[in-house]
Amino acid sequence: MADRTGTGSPRDTPRGGGRSEAVSSPRAASSARAARISVVLPAYNEAAHIYANLEEVARALDGRDYELIVVDDGSSDSTLEECRRAARDGLRVVAMRHDRNEGKGAALARGFDASSGDLVAFLDADLEIAPSYVLDLEAAMEDAGADGAVGLRLASDSGGVPLHRRALSRAYRFLVSLLFGLPLTETQAGIKLFRRQVLLEGMPRVATRRFAFDVELLVACQRYGYEIVECPVQRRYVRPRALGRITAGQALLTLWETLDIYYRSSFWYWLRPARATKLWMLALVIGLLLLGVGIGKLITPLVLQGPVKQAFYVLALQFLPRALRDWLLVVVGLAMAVAALVMLNRSLVAAFARRDRGDLTGIWQRHVGADDTERGQERRQ
Repeated sequence: MADRTGTGSPRDTPRGGGRSEAVSSPRAASSARAARISVVLPAYNEAAHIYANLEEVARALDGRDYELIVVDDGSSDSTLEECRRAARDGLRVVAMRHDRNEGKGAALARGFDASSGDLVAFLDADLEIAPSYVLDLEAAMEDAGADGAVGLRLASDSGGVPLHRRALSRAYRFLVSLLFGLPLTETQAGIKLFRRQVLLEGMPRVATRRFAFDVELLVACQRYGYEIVECPVQRRYVRPRALGRITAGQALLTLWETLDIYYRSSFWYWLRPARATKLWMLALVIGLLLLGVGIGKLITPLVLQGPVKQAFYVLALQFLPRALRDWLLVVVGLAMAVAALVMLNRSLVAAFARRDRGDLTGIWQRHVGADDTERGQERRQ
C-alpha cells in the first residue's frame, strides 16, 4: 500500500522568499512562459532537512507553474510527516510513501505516474545539486531543441568529494561508456529533465528499480532516437561517509544491475537462441581456442628467417620472459575478445533489433524522421 497526501490547487502561491539567483538570470526568466514542471524527489530517511529542501525547490521555481512530488521510499524516520507539514504550510507538495524500501528507480517511476507536468524533472532529495539548475537544464534543452537534459558534474568541482567517491564515479562512467556508447559524459548526476512524451515511452521499458535506473532509462531514450543534452552543474557534497550513502554492497549491486541492463539490451537477449544454437556457439569458442593452440604449436618449431622472424619476435612478445609473456598474451587476447564482442553487439543491435518484445531490445528510432533531420541541419548551420 502506498500512502499519498497533497495540497490544493497547483497554482497556489508557494511558501518561501523571492526567486533564487538562477531564476533571476535572463535565461531562466525567459522560460517563465514554458510548460508546467513536475519535480519528482525520491526520499529515504531525509526527515532532518526535507522540509527546508522543499522550501528551496519552491523558491527556485517561484513564478512557474509546477508541482513537487515526494516519494518516501520506506523511510524509518518522519520524512513523510515533514512532507505533509510542508503541504499544510502552503507548499505545492504531493507526498506518497512505499511501505518498504523498493529502490530509487521504483520511487521515480511512482512519482512520474503521479505527475501531470509537460516537463518532468528528477531531483535527489538531498539537493546535492541545487534545484535552480532545473531551469538551466530546461534552457539547455530548449536551446538545443532536444528532448531532455541531464546534469554534468564538472571534474573541477570535486572539492570536498572523497577520493574513493571520485574514483568510483570515474570507473562507473568508463564502464557505462564502454557498454552502451551513450553520447553522454555521465548518467548518475542527481538531476534530469525530460519532456513528458519521452518518459511515457521510455519508462515502461525500464525494469531496474534501484541505482542503475538512470542508465536503463537513458539507454531507452537513445534507442528511441530522442536527443538528450548535458548541462554543467555544481554539487554540494553533504554526505559524511567516503561513498556517501552508497555502501560496498550497494556498489556491487549497481554493477550487477548495469551488467544486467547490458544483457537485456543486447542483441543476444533479443535473439534468445535455442539450446542447439547455444551449443553451436560453444563449439565455435572451443574450436577457435583449439585452432589458436594448434597454430601456436605449429609455428613454434618453425625456423623463421629475415623480416618474418623479426615481426614474429615482436608480435609474440618473445623478448619478454616466458612466464610473463604467456600471461600477457592471455590477458591481451581476452581483452580483445571482450572488446570485440561489445562492439559487435552494438553493430548487431543497430542492424537487427526491430522485433519488439516490450523491453529495451525492441526499441527502434521511430522519432528520427525528416523533421528531425531538418532540425539537426539547422543546428549545425
